[in-house]
Amino acid sequence: MIRINLLPREERTRRRTLPKIQIPAVGAALPFVVVGVVAAAIGVTHTNATRRVANLQSEVAELRREQESYAPQLEKIRQITQKRQEVRNRLDIIANLDQERYYRVQLMDEVARCVPENLWLTKVQELPDGRFAIEGVTFSNFIVARFMQDLESASHWKGVELGIAEQGRIEGYDVVKFTLASGAQP
Repeated sequence: MIRINLLPREERTRRRTLPKIQIPAVGAALPFVVVGVVAAAIGVTHTNATRRVANLQSEVAELRREQESYAPQLEKIRQITQKRQEVRNRLDIIANLDQERYYRVQLMDEVARCVPENLWLTKVQELPDGRFAIEGVTFSNFIVARFMQDLESASHWKGVELGIAEQGRIEGYDVVKFTLASGAQP
């Protein structure tokens, strides 16, 4: 059967229609997409950083354990190095003594060769600063001067200086008592 609605248009019942849903434009959703991407990037970065920190902490712990396992060997190496240095020091002292073993003998030999006739040495002393003090007696200042020249020309003696030259008397004889200072070199 056919139905005809004779009511005017304004009074007619309207058919129910479903509400229309408008889909927002792509530009309106863009800020939400950007925020989502940034949040995802931050999450991924945080996760990676956390994982990396955990890996590095485990690596540090492993390296510390390894370091502790090497501690006894390092202590032995340190002790051996210290003993080696002590042995080197002793060998250096021995080598120095061996090198200077004949040095003082040569010095005394040169002094003995330089002593002129009628000059007697009473004392030859090594001073702490590496210099030598020589004391003696003779009959004349000229003999003292000759001794100083001969000593200065010797290979090991240098800088011979007269300290004191004074008149004295020994067993009735007039003598000159003198003191010299001189450096020596090996």
